[in-house]
Amino acid sequence: MILAADRGLHVTGLTRVFTTRDGTVRKAVDDVDLTVRPGELVSVLGPNGAGKTTTVRMLTGLLLPTSGTVLLDGHDVVKDRKKASLACGFSLGGDTGLYPRLTARQNLTFFGLMYGLRGGALEGKADQLLRTVNLADRAGDPVGSFSRGMKQRLHLARALLHDPAVLILDEPSAGLDPQSAAAMRALVAELSAEGRSILLTTHDMREAEELSDRIVLMRDGRIHAESTASALRLAAAERLGHTVRIDFAEAEVPDGVGDCPGLLDEQRTGSTAILRATDGPAAVQWLLARFPGRTLSVAVTPPTLEEVFLEMVAVS
Repeated sequence: MILAADRGLHVTGLTRVFTTRDGTVRKAVDDVDLTVRPGELVSVLGPNGAGKTTTVRMLTGLLLPTSGTVLLDGHDVVKDRKKASLACGFSLGGDTGLYPRLTARQNLTFFGLMYGLRGGALEGKADQLLRTVNLADRAGDPVGSFSRGMKQRLHLARALLHDPAVLILDEPSAGLDPQSAAAMRALVAELSAEGRSILLTTHDMREAEELSDRIVLMRDGRIHAESTASALRLAAAERLGHTVRIDFAEAEVPDGVGDCPGLLDEQRTGSTAILRATDGPAAVQWLLARFPGRTLSVAVTPPTLEEVFLEMVAVS
């Protein structure tokens, strides 16, 4: 029996060491702890070489860790591999994991058989998933003729065949046009709402912020920061400052705006000034007091998630 506390994805001390041909030892992943609870979606962001791919490969059982543990709905991915694989569905994208000469339906049928599905149950599941990922009209076409985006959708269908409790999705919207990417994000959100534990890797900051309950920033094989998107942005504001946009009720931005305390940067376009200030709320109070009755609107925002990410990369 699986205890409620063991449900979802639990990673402790995950480490992977590689030894190069010249004998150099390199830690690709270094002592990573991570939890994704049922109904929670966590996005992992990081530059190339941060250790995301190696981590995902260990979580899915495709690569053995040097040390540490991975539990998928209570099952150890190394010690109890069969049950762990049944608890997890993963989509790694690209051409790997799909047979180009088989049709979309044949691919799902093949992998469904591997998961123990048979007969009408398998046919019905395959048809349902093809509709879900909007590939029903291409079900009989060989996968080799599919675009990258279509393959991405088929990968997701394959990951859902056995109705897993944990989903690991590696850049699921990569290669999709804007409309298809939006549909993919909506589908992933629905899967999370159903109670699945979802780990998502992405380079799309908007996607991460829109979907995630928490965001993990990886750098040099370790977790650099972990929190909600809003909390990460607010914390970065202490270092990067806030953006203050102020629209004036006159043709030009008046003189004196540049005297705002804590000003880091200033841009002017017509009657609009966009400032970067160390303390946004304090800057707004000063501007309203300095120019009473002369403003139409004022807005203050912390750094964007992209700016938080770029700051992390810059100091790595």
